[in-house]
Amino acid sequence: MKFPYLKLPSFDPNFKWIARPYVPIKLTGPNEFWEGYGLIDSGADRSLFNTQIAEKIGLNLDKGQDENFGGIEGGNLKASLQKVKLQVIGINEEITIMAGFVNSSGVAAILGQEGFFDSFRIKFERDHGIVEINLAK
Repeated sequence: MKFPYLKLPSFDPNFKWIARPYVPIKLTGPNEFWEGYGLIDSGADRSLFNTQIAEKIGLNLDKGQDENFGGIEGGNLKASLQKVKLQVIGINEEITIMAGFVNSSGVAAILGQEGFFDSFRIKFERDHGIVEINLAK
């Protein structure tokens, strides 16, 4: 399935808008689900989501294993690892991944290598402004 890159404003209004590979996703937890957009990030080891999403879908972050992540906001972030179900909206299959949940304004929804890239074949076509995602076979 092909998705267009989304153009988003820069944090600095003096810079141009930047096209990025965001895709519509659905995260399902024990009590609820969340739908939004996740940034496909080939440089991220694991998928990371904001703790507000964890609260919405009913995860108890006190019961997760902690893991430290570097490179975001210039330092170390502590994430609570949780198992969640993830679906790329438009693809019928749902996958289960271990994702980190962090309390950081710099993280909304990042789709990383372990779990996400393991489950999907991803083809970036930045020159055409699209990303293609298919289930890995």
